[in-house]
Amino acid sequence: MPLLHPLARARALSCLPLALLFAPCSGAEPVDFQRRMEGTAALPAYPVAYRVPTQEGVKQALDRIRDHTLRSTTLAVFDQKTGEQIATPAALTPTAVVDQRYGGFNLWDYPIGVILAGFELIGEQTGDPSYLAHPPQFLDFIFDWQPAFRALEEQTGKSNAFTKMWKMHALDHCGAMGFALAKVQQRTPDPRFRAWLNEVDAYISRGQFRLADGTLARQRPQAVSLWTDDFYMSIPFLAQMGVLTGEDKYFDDAVRQVIQLSARLFDEDRGLYDHGWSEVAHPYDPRHYWGRANGWAAMATVELLTVLPKDHPGRPAVEHIFRTHMRGLIEVQDGTGLWPNMLNRPDTYLETSASAMFVFALARGINEGLLPAMYAPVALTGWNGVATRIQENGRVSGICEGTTYANDAVYYTYRGAGEHTNFFGAVLLAGGEVLRLLKNPNVTVIAPTEPSYNSAMHARPPQAIIKP
Repeated sequence: MPLLHPLARARALSCLPLALLFAPCSGAEPVDFQRRMEGTAALPAYPVAYRVPTQEGVKQALDRIRDHTLRSTTLAVFDQKTGEQIATPAALTPTAVVDQRYGGFNLWDYPIGVILAGFELIGEQTGDPSYLAHPPQFLDFIFDWQPAFRALEEQTGKSNAFTKMWKMHALDHCGAMGFALAKVQQRTPDPRFRAWLNEVDAYISRGQFRLADGTLARQRPQAVSLWTDDFYMSIPFLAQMGVLTGEDKYFDDAVRQVIQLSARLFDEDRGLYDHGWSEVAHPYDPRHYWGRANGWAAMATVELLTVLPKDHPGRPAVEHIFRTHMRGLIEVQDGTGLWPNMLNRPDTYLETSASAMFVFALARGINEGLLPAMYAPVALTGWNGVATRIQENGRVSGICEGTTYANDAVYYTYRGAGEHTNFFGAVLLAGGEVLRLLKNPNVTVIAPTEPSYNSAMHARPPQAIIKP
């Protein structure tokens, strides 16, 4: 066949139908004109799995912490001189000491109060008898041995592991433990527990230093100081005393503390709490938004709202403070689900205990109808982040050490963090409340598709779900 001149060839092709010009070659795959020919959308690289936790997985993580707690809580007294274990309080010797080899797990101390509250909540949510048995067993140990140690101190003049109980000099010495004691008293009444609740009440209601307007205060580090920690060291106890006695005065005082402490410590623009306030610097007090201080406030406020009568005149103000705080916390959550130790400083390390406190407060707020269901992904991704810190041996890593109220960023920036601590009670509380959230019939969680470049976790009330 002779070759055609290019112009002649072009004229010939122009006479062919368009369908023939673009027809695929014989045997070729058909062309999909709605599909990109090359490349795919970038998938997110989540540092922590972006998925809805399961009840089974949450319970398994909590059980590891439970086992570590029970191993460390020996409920034993020894003679420091001879090394012999002392079997009964009647056999107490002048050199008797409470076993603290595994940490302060046998002490009347506020971190233990949080742990006991966590055991109570998990037991309530799961019915697991191992959680329900520990708090009254621990308190039996305390109240069996306390009278003998008190008598020993009166004889020798030397303080001991129980001294904080009868020589209360701070809300730390009684508030968190008093709250746990009140919870246990309601489930397993004991006249010793009830009598001691009156002792705690006497200190918090009438013994602790207050401002002229009744705000609970401290006389350190400055002569007139407020600590956000004291939300939890007083308010949940007062709320439970209101439940136990039916007397409005306890609810009134608890509400007063939230409102008046917040008036000085809460930055409503940021939705975050300053760790401390001192009268000498007012109104130019420097603000440091320490994570666990915010956690104490969050947990205390939602514990109050859980039991505060619906018609209490102070309830709307407390609800507004709580919701504003939760919004502020949501806005500073890290992409791991955790929160930084200094909430306005993403350059500080991600801290576990405060993160757990926020998870608890958010989940409790949703479960109690104080917050919308749409907040659930924040609590659930927060739990996922916290769960990465729970080790196989039940210890919890990344927990900030005890932190005083300070006024310089250097101190707060370089707080130590580790796993050899008993400040993990908030992780138990967070897990217990997440278990409740996962089975909440009023919240439907829609899991993200895996893998997907654009699939988010959502939560809505069941009636808001649109069915195809």
